[in-house]
Amino acid sequence: MTQSVTRRMTVLILLISLLVACASAAFQIHSGYRAGVQALDEQFDIIESSHVPALAANLWVLDPDLVGKQLEGIARLPGIVGARLSGHLTASAVAPGDAASGAGPRQLMQRDFQLSYPDPKDPGRLHPIGTLEVQASLGPTIAALWRTARAIVVAEALRSVVLAAALIIALRHYVTQHLVQIAGYSSRLTLDRLDEPLHLAGDARQRKDEIGALAHAIDRMRVSLRSEITRREQTESHARDLEIEKEAAERSSVAKGAFLANMSHEIRTPLNAILGMSALALKTELSPRQHNYIEKVYRSARGLLGIINDILDFSKIEAGKLGVELTPFLLDQVLDDLASQISLKADEKNLELVFDIAPDLPQTVIGDPLRLGQILTNLGSNAVKFTETGEIVVAVRAQSASAEHVDLLFSVRDTGIGMTPEQCARVFESFGQAESSTSRRFGGTGLGLAISRRLVELMQGRIWVESEAGTGTCFHVALRLGVAAAPAPQARRMPLAGELQRLRTLVVDDNATARDITAELARTLGLDVSTADGGDAALLTVREATARGQPFDLLLVDWKMPGTNGIELLAQLHQHDGATQTGAAVMVTAYARDDALEAAVRAGVTLQGLVTKPVTPSALLDAIGSTLPHSAAAEPAVPREAAVGADKLRGARVLLVEDNDLNRELATELLTSAGITVVHAGDGLRALTLLRSDTAFDGILMDCQMPHMDGFDATLAIRGELGLADIPVLAMTADVMLHERERVLQVGMNDHIAKPIDIDEMFATMARWIRPKAPAAASQPATPAPLALPRLAGLDTEAAVRAIGGDTMLYRRMLGHFAAGHERFCADFVVAAAAGDGEGARRLAHTLRGTAGQIGAAELARRAGLLAQACRDTMRDPWQHRLDDVAEVLSPLLAAIKDLQPPPPE
Repeated sequence: MTQSVTRRMTVLILLISLLVACASAAFQIHSGYRAGVQALDEQFDIIESSHVPALAANLWVLDPDLVGKQLEGIARLPGIVGARLSGHLTASAVAPGDAASGAGPRQLMQRDFQLSYPDPKDPGRLHPIGTLEVQASLGPTIAALWRTARAIVVAEALRSVVLAAALIIALRHYVTQHLVQIAGYSSRLTLDRLDEPLHLAGDARQRKDEIGALAHAIDRMRVSLRSEITRREQTESHARDLEIEKEAAERSSVAKGAFLANMSHEIRTPLNAILGMSALALKTELSPRQHNYIEKVYRSARGLLGIINDILDFSKIEAGKLGVELTPFLLDQVLDDLASQISLKADEKNLELVFDIAPDLPQTVIGDPLRLGQILTNLGSNAVKFTETGEIVVAVRAQSASAEHVDLLFSVRDTGIGMTPEQCARVFESFGQAESSTSRRFGGTGLGLAISRRLVELMQGRIWVESEAGTGTCFHVALRLGVAAAPAPQARRMPLAGELQRLRTLVVDDNATARDITAELARTLGLDVSTADGGDAALLTVREATARGQPFDLLLVDWKMPGTNGIELLAQLHQHDGATQTGAAVMVTAYARDDALEAAVRAGVTLQGLVTKPVTPSALLDAIGSTLPHSAAAEPAVPREAAVGADKLRGARVLLVEDNDLNRELATELLTSAGITVVHAGDGLRALTLLRSDTAFDGILMDCQMPHMDGFDATLAIRGELGLADIPVLAMTADVMLHERERVLQVGMNDHIAKPIDIDEMFATMARWIRPKAPAAASQPATPAPLALPRLAGLDTEAAVRAIGGDTMLYRRMLGHFAAGHERFCADFVVAAAAGDGEGARRLAHTLRGTAGQIGAAELARRAGLLAQACRDTMRDPWQHRLDDVAEVLSPLLAAIKDLQPPPPE
C-alpha cells in the first residue's frame, strides 16, 4: 500500500508540475510573440511617418541615388529585412546578413505604403508616384521565445522533483506509515482481540488531524463492536432461555389442558351419579332432616358442576379455541331458555323475575344463540345471587334497525347489593369479584362476568355496568345481530287481530313492574287492558265491570300475591253467580306449572291457560290463543306452502343420499306420502355408483356428513366426473351455519334444507328446483289411525310429530331407530377420539345433533352441537365434559325409549 500511495503521489506531483511549466512557457511565448508583433507595428509606423515623405520627394525628382540610399536605410532598421520600390522608378534593398533568408511565411510581416506628391500648381491635389513594400521578420523574436520556454520547463521540472521528494518524505512520515499501522491492526482485529487498542507511532492518536480522527474512529468502532457482540451474546442467551421457557410453558399448557379434560371427566362422572341419585332420593319418602341433608348435597353438587363448567369454558377462551357462529334463531327461544335457567333460583328467594321485551323486535335474528344465552344466563344468575329482595328485570330494546341487521340492547337490572365505582372497574376481571368477602358470602369463581365479556367481544359487541352501592346493579350488552330474511323456523298459532281487539282483559299483579310490562305486552297484541294491584282490587274491578255490562273476557292473574292470591281470586269469582264470572282465566306464575295446576285443582278452579314468569311475547300470545274457541283461531288465508309444494312434486323421482337410518326413514315417509318416488343411497360412493347406470332422477337430496365420501365430494364428482350439471342437488344437513351454506353453493349444490326437517321448508325448497318429468295427479293420502303420543322427559313430542305432518306411527318408528342407532354413541365417540380421528368423532356428534332435533330432543341436540363444535376446534380441546353433558341426557332418553311399547307393524 505504501509504494502504491507514494508512486501515485509522485506521478501526480510531476504531472501537475509539468502542466504548470507548460502553461507558464505557453504564457511566456504568447506574451513575447505579441510584444514582437507590437514592436514591428511601431517600426512600420516610424517608416510611414519619417521615411515615406522623404522617399516620395526623391522619387518625384527622379533621383535614383537618393532613392537607393533611402531604401538601404529603411532595410537597416531593426526587424526590417527588405524594402522594394515600384512606380516611376524601381529599386530594392535587403537588410545586411539576409535576415529573412531562413524565415518562413508565418514569420514575415509586410506593409505597403502609397507614395504621392502634391501638384505644384494645385497643392491640394496629390499625384501617386509609386508604392513602397516593406518586409519585417519575427524569426529572432520567436527564437528568443523558444529559448525562454525551455529554460522555464527545465526550472519547473527541477522544482517539481524537489517538491515531490519533499512531499514523499512528509507523506511517509506523517501519513503512510500510520496508514500501514492501521491496516495491519485492522487485519489482525478479530472477535477474540477486540480488547486490544490501536497503537500508532508518535502517539498519532493525539493528533487533531484526519489521521487522529481515523484512529479514534477505528478505536470507537472496536469498542462498539465489543459492546454489540456482548449485547448479542446476552440477547441470544436470553432468547435461548426464553425458548426453553416457551417449550416448558407449552408442555405445561398441554399438560394443563389434558389434566383439565381428564379431571373434568373424572369429577363429572361421579358427580353425575351424585346429582342423579340425590334427585331420585328427594322424590322418596324422607324425614325432614333427611330431606334437608339430601337437598344440600344436591345443591352443592350443582354448584360444583357450575364451577367446573366455568373453569373449562374460561380455559377454552384463554386458549383461543372458542368461536361464534352465525345461524338464524328465535329470540323468544333464547329468552325462554334464560327464564328456565334462572326462574327457579329467583323463586327460591321470592324474587320477581320480569322480562321487558320491546314489541318491535324481529322474531328471527342471525347470530350465536348459544353464546347469547350463556351471556344472559351469567348476568341473570349474578343478579339472582346478589339480590335478596325485590325484582330482576331483563329488558331488550332495538336501538336501530335496517333490512340487514338490528342493534339490540340487553339489560339485566336487579335491586341487590350494588357496587362502588372501584368495584365496577374490576368486576370483569378473571377470578375476581367485587371484594374478597363476596366470594365467601355468595360463592362463585369470579369467572362468569369475565367469560361474558370475552364472549361479547367475540360477537363484536360491548358490555358495561352501572351500579350504586346499596341500590342495585344494571348490566348492559349491546350487540348487532343479523335479521333473517326467512320467517321463523317454527310457526306459532297466531290469533286473528280482530279477535284480540274484542277481548277486554284484566291484568292482576302486586308487583308494579311485572304488572306494567304484562299489560304493555297485552296492549301491543291489541287487547283492551285494565290493571289491578292485588286480589281484592281485582274483585272490585271485575264486579264493577260486570255491573256496567262490560265484563272482562280474559283475566291474566298472578298466583302468589299478598292478601287474596290468584287462586283464591278465581275461586271467589267462580263461587258467585254467573253475572260475576269471567270468560277465561290465565294464571301468570313464577312458580312451577305443576304446583300451580295442582293448587287450582284443589281449589276447584278451572284454568284456560298458564304462563310461567318471566312473561315473553310469544308465551303470552300462545296462552291467549289457547283461550280462544277453535273457530277464532287464525287459519292461514292461503293453502300451506308444504301442500302447494307437495302437489307440484307429485310424480317426481328423487335420489335420497343419507347414511343415517332414522333420517332416511323419516325423509322417505315424508316424500312417499307426497307421491314422490324415492331411491336410496347410503353414502356418496354408492350414489355415484348408482348414477353411473341410472340418471333418470328429477333431483337429489344429499346429506353432507357421511362416511367414505361426504356430500360435498359427491356433488363435485356429480358435476365434474359424471357431467350432470342440470340435475338439482339439494343439501340436507343439521349444520346451518353461514360458512356451511356458502360451502354448499360453492361445490355446486342448488340449495340447502336444514335438519331437523321442517315439512313446509323442505317441500317449498324442493318445489323451487325439482320439476317432475312425469307429474302425477293429486290424490288424497290415506290418514293413518292415530296413535297415542309417548310422554318422555326431554322430548317435545307434540312439536316433533307436528313437524312430520302429525304421523304418530312414523314418530314411534323414528324413536326406535334413534335408540338403535345411538345405543353405542358414547363408546364409539371415545374410540374415535382416542384414535385421534377428530373428523369421525365430529361426524358422530353431528349425526346425533340432527336426529335428536328430529325427534324433539332439543336439549340433547344443543349439547351434541357443542360436542361437535369442540371436535371442530381441535381434539385437544377439553371435549370430555361435553361428552358427559350429552351422556347425561342421552342415557335416560335411550332407556325411556326402550321401555316404550313397540309401534304396530306397518
